[in-house]
Amino acid sequence: MTTTAGQRYQLGNSTSQLHLMQDVLDPHTHRQLARIGVKPGQHALDLGAGAGSITRHLAGLVGPTGKVTAVDIDTRLLDPTAVIDVYQGDLRTTPAPGQPGGYDIITARCLLEHLPNRVNLLRQMTTLLQPGGWLVLGDIVYSRTVVYRAPTETDATLITRVVHGILDTLAARGVDLHWGDKAPGLLLDAGMNHVRSHSHTETWTGGGPGCHLYAQDAHHLGDALTDTGLTITDLHRFTELMADPYVVVSSYQFTATHAQKPEPRQPTNPPTAKTR
Repeated sequence: MTTTAGQRYQLGNSTSQLHLMQDVLDPHTHRQLARIGVKPGQHALDLGAGAGSITRHLAGLVGPTGKVTAVDIDTRLLDPTAVIDVYQGDLRTTPAPGQPGGYDIITARCLLEHLPNRVNLLRQMTTLLQPGGWLVLGDIVYSRTVVYRAPTETDATLITRVVHGILDTLAARGVDLHWGDKAPGLLLDAGMNHVRSHSHTETWTGGGPGCHLYAQDAHHLGDALTDTGLTITDLHRFTELMADPYVVVSSYQFTATHAQKPEPRQPTNPPTAKTR
């Protein structure tokens, strides 16, 4: 998750908000990395590193003989170490750091959908991977909100209106909330192997990190939400509902994709002619 120069990350970039995003999304990214089998000594690139939880997780996986490069335009929450290099840059205008074939793993979570040059950046990422390396992506995808339990039907309707309002506002501001569905096809077109994509939604309970994230996102986008017909009273009530443990609602849909860069084909020696 990242910020962009001249335009802040659309869902906010406060420390508390970044940590909430980590709380709800890190388990999914950890499972992706476990599937591909990150090894000690490998080199990794974490684009849009945000508060650095995946950077630190990768550093633990590659160990003291490996290297992790973390990139974000706002690097205040990223700490360099003997294993972690921190690189400040705007990925809309600055190429991702590194040489072609320089990385074993490249991760980008809740990043590409926010950038207008997402397709070009995806091409850069595949170029930076060495043959046999893995690309690990994850993005929020537009999905229908389901309210499983709320104090009243009016409250349930309000929750749906606000969450859909958040998603509609992001889409109106240029966030491609269908990018996660497009990425597998683009990776296949680029010749990547072992492309695997899966989507995840879960229930979030009022008072938990997911519902707190909903509340913070609604607060961050409050001016835009009131333009859709919601009132300040509606948004205050939504904040109360997101803190109420009686409430159970579906989460954002998170679509995770990983793919492997193919190894070069080994030339086959033509059969030699037999001599008599």
